[in-house]
Amino acid sequence: MGENSGLTELGWHQTHLVADWLARNVNADALLASTLTRALQTAEVIGQRIGLPVTVFPGFEEANQPYWQELPLAPDQPLALWDNRWQPDAENAPLYTAFRETLRNAMARLLEERADQSVIVVSHGGAIGTVLRSLFGGHQMPIFTENCGVTQVAWQEGRWRLICHNERAHLTESSTPAVLPWSEPGQARAVIDHFDRVAAITPSAPASSAQAEPGLRTLVALAAPRPDDRILDAGTGIGTVALAFASHVAHVTAIDISPMMLERAEQSRQALAAANVAIRWADATALPYREASFDLVTCRDLCPYVRDAAALFTHLRRVLKVGGRLALDELIGSENPVKRATHQAIETQRDPAFVRLHSESELELRLRESGFRVERAEVYDAPLDLEEWLTLAAADKDARTAVRNMVQSSGDGDAAGLRARQGKNGELTFIQRRLRLLARVPSD
Repeated sequence: MGENSGLTELGWHQTHLVADWLARNVNADALLASTLTRALQTAEVIGQRIGLPVTVFPGFEEANQPYWQELPLAPDQPLALWDNRWQPDAENAPLYTAFRETLRNAMARLLEERADQSVIVVSHGGAIGTVLRSLFGGHQMPIFTENCGVTQVAWQEGRWRLICHNERAHLTESSTPAVLPWSEPGQARAVIDHFDRVAAITPSAPASSAQAEPGLRTLVALAAPRPDDRILDAGTGIGTVALAFASHVAHVTAIDISPMMLERAEQSRQALAAANVAIRWADATALPYREASFDLVTCRDLCPYVRDAAALFTHLRRVLKVGGRLALDELIGSENPVKRATHQAIETQRDPAFVRLHSESELELRLRESGFRVERAEVYDAPLDLEEWLTLAAADKDARTAVRNMVQSSGDGDAAGLRARQGKNGELTFIQRRLRLLARVPSD
C-alpha cells in the first residue's frame, strides 16, 4: 500500500490487541495521533476501547526521507561506536536533523499543552526511535519498533525515564482481544469470521466498478447526494457503496468490523484515489460518532446481521442531522411468515453469521418506531445462480450440499418465496427480493 495508506488485516487485528492491552494497563488522560491514516485508524479503535476522543496532533508523523542512511556505520566492528559522541547537524545529517527538529517541536508543544497528564500518542516506528535516541543521546543506534508495540517514557525528578520499549506480549498468537466488549461479542465474532473468509476470496473492486454497477447508480440517485454532504456508509464491506458516493459528496466515512474487508476497502479506495473516503473500524450497533455528525447514512446488506433492527436504526438516527437521510438496499423475505422462515433457514445454512430476515413491512415499521419517516420504497428482483451465490459466501462442501438440497426442495409450492428453478443441465437459479428505501429524520 501507499505511503499514507490504511491498515492491513494484520494491522487491524494488532490494533484491537493493543487497544485491549491499553484498556487493562494504562489510565490515560488524553489520546493523540499523528495525521497519517494508519495512526488515526489505530487511535480511533483505542479510543473506542478506553473511552477517550482522538485528538489529531501534527508533528509525530513518520519521516518521508531515508534519514537512517545518515547514521554512523562501523562494519564488522560491533563495539567501535561504544563511546561515539557523534552529533547530527545540518551538514553531516540534513535529513535526520530536519526530522528531529519536527519531532522536538511536537514534543515541546505536547509538554506545554499536556503537563502533568498521562498521554497516549499513536505514532510511527521512525518517530518513536528518533525521540528515544534524542532523549537518551545515542544517535548512532537504530531502534526497532514493532507495529503496535508499546513504548512508555516518563519525565520524573529532572530526567527522562524509559519504562518500557517495544512491549509486545499482547501481540503473541495466543493473545485474544476482547472483541466488542460493549455489545454482542458472540454475534460480532461470527460476522468477523464470516466476512474475513469472504474477503479472502474477493478481489479488490476495480477502480471503475463502484460507479458502473446499475444497482449502485440507482441507490445514488435515490439518495440524491449533495456536494457538501458528509456520509456514513455502515457495513461497507470492500467499500463499493462508499466509493460510488465519493465523487458526489464532501466526505465519506466507511465502517466495518471485518479486518479483511477493511483491507480490501482500503485497496479499492487507493485504486480510485478517493481522498475524501476514510476507512474506519466501527460497529454499526455501537457507533462512536457524535450526534448529528452526518447528512446521509447508507447501508447495503447490513440488517440481516443484527438481531434488533430497531436498535440499529436508532443508532443510525442518532448520528444523523435533522433532515438527514438514510438510504438502504437490503435483502427481504416474504410477508408470509412461513415462507420467510424457510428462506431464513436457507440463508443461515449458507452464512452462519446471518441472524434475521425481515419483510418489507417489518423494516418500514422498525424505521418508523426509530423516528424515521419513510419517503420512498421500492422492491426489486435480483436473479441469482445458486453455485455462484454459494461461492460468494465462501461456503464449504457440506454447506453447499445442504443449501442446494434446501433450495431444490423449496421449489415445490415456492416454499421459500425464492421462485427456484432447475435448468435442463441441472443448474439451479432463484430470485431474491430486495428493498431499496429512502427515509428521513423529520424536522418536526
